[in-house]
Amino acid sequence: MPHELLATIGRIILGLYFLAAGAGKMFDPDPMTQIAQMTANGIPAGELMFMLAAACETIAGLCFIIGLHVRLVAVLLALFTVLVSVKLHAFWLEPEGHEKLVQMIMFLKNMATMGGLLAFAGFGSGPAAVDRFYGK
Repeated sequence: MPHELLATIGRIILGLYFLAAGAGKMFDPDPMTQIAQMTANGIPAGELMFMLAAACETIAGLCFIIGLHVRLVAVLLALFTVLVSVKLHAFWLEPEGHEKLVQMIMFLKNMATMGGLLAFAGFGSGPAAVDRFYGK
């Protein structure tokens, strides 16, 4: 499989990941559970930040899927992912047990996602992208 096709598939998968996360927040029938978790972990203005996160993840996911401003969006999502990981998945603060393992898995998953984002920040969108029409 040519590397151009692999880059496009990878970009679309990452975009779908963030689109699903954002849409999941937007259409969550009980967002207060997530908002309470954010507030409990020291995130100020939980309701506002929840809606901002939903909007950012949705818009960024769509940008990634179509290949629009991929380098910029990848950097912004990588920063977002680091902040979320450190604030909401701080497994090192958890006592030994199941919750520590769950938070460690979430943290490591986010770091792997960030690695993919940084690859797109460095290499760009790939050939099948709106960015190609603008010479990015």
